[in-house]
Amino acid sequence: MKNLTILFATAAMITLFSCGTSDIDPPTICTENVENGISTLDEVDADAGTTVTLLESFCDDEGLGELRWDIHSAEGHSHEGEEEEGFVLHSGTDWSVLEIQDLSGSNAEGQISFDIPNTARGVWDVVVSFSDAEGNAATDMVTPLHVENDFIPLFTLTDVNGVDPATWTDEQVWSAGSTVTLTGTVEDSDGIADAEILLIRESDETEIWSTEIAVSSETSIDFSIEMMVPSDAISGEYHLEMEAEDGAGNAMHTGFHLEVE
Repeated sequence: MKNLTILFATAAMITLFSCGTSDIDPPTICTENVENGISTLDEVDADAGTTVTLLESFCDDEGLGELRWDIHSAEGHSHEGEEEEGFVLHSGTDWSVLEIQDLSGSNAEGQISFDIPNTARGVWDVVVSFSDAEGNAATDMVTPLHVENDFIPLFTLTDVNGVDPATWTDEQVWSAGSTVTLTGTVEDSDGIADAEILLIRESDETEIWSTEIAVSSETSIDFSIEMMVPSDAISGEYHLEMEAEDGAGNAMHTGFHLEVE
């Protein structure tokens, strides 16, 4: 009888365990349940200094669980399945948003509102992660957030050593001792008070080359600068930085990664 009781107890435990893990299907996006059937996560264009609200609807056959919003600069990396943006000069890349929310029921809307600072410009990733009450996680949804900015100066690079950066497909590789010609524009409606281009070694943040762009408070300045990569530059990762301040005191910096060999 004792053995029979143990068998019944074991069978009951197996049954309860099986019932508790029978839900193996992850939740889904169900945009059709959003008001007017419009998702704000298709692709987002916004201006610095504004408040943005994002909305999406989520469904699960049993019950929803956690929703995670992760907004960060797209500079220097990509997510699986994400479309390439091409060459982008980012500014204010230290701005990010992380918010975790609880969802309940089989159908719920997730929403987040955030302020874009006046220092941000470029492309940000909006990564939406969500799971159901049993912990089944759906594939992350990644949406680009394009941020325009009229507050800070704008650098545009039109030519680097005779090549339009928009056509770049790989990270730049420059040789120690070589000369690199940079052609472009820096502009701001309040006028440009100062502007500078620098080459920084990333391993220790050492400035190995720099030059100032001649300015006289113009609102738009064209430049063509020959940059000499020092012959004794250590091989490794570097960052070309472009910095400017406008007549109203608004400062910015931007640039791109490269390798010196």
